[in-house]
Amino acid sequence: MPDGSFIEPMHLMPNTPAQPDIHLVFPATEISVRRALLSLRASLKALAVDDLTIGTVEIILAEVANNIVEHAYPLNVSGTVTLACTKAEQELRFEVCDQGKPLPGGEIPSKKEHDLEADRNQLPEGGFGWGLIRDMTTMLMYKRDQGRNILRFRVAFANI
Repeated sequence: MPDGSFIEPMHLMPNTPAQPDIHLVFPATEISVRRALLSLRASLKALAVDDLTIGTVEIILAEVANNIVEHAYPLNVSGTVTLACTKAEQELRFEVCDQGKPLPGGEIPSKKEHDLEADRNQLPEGGFGWGLIRDMTTMLMYKRDQGRNILRFRVAFANI
């Protein structure tokens, strides 16, 4: 478990297992995201998940968790992120929850196409994250329920 994190009861959603293989609850801060990713990496290793899949998961969850830190919680408002992961036969299943602001328009932003041939100075600083998340996951779903943002997705094992 990441340093400085704490446990809170997890509100399980229908169709989720009674007990996930990995369950992390951490403050919505940049340093806590880093610590949670390290903890997640160690937990996935302990579950015998291959390194390529772990790398993919780290990219996805870094984007998701940093979006929560930067956009869901206003400055000077503390909050938490709850991450649950279940290992299935051919994939990892994730649920990430927070009680911050909902996604704009109540839905996952669409993938933005960028001209990557443009001069470096012309490239946008942001706007790549949700495209990466969409490209690297399956069954990507978002809903707002009783003041909570719930994001679910799956990541196939790379060695299949």
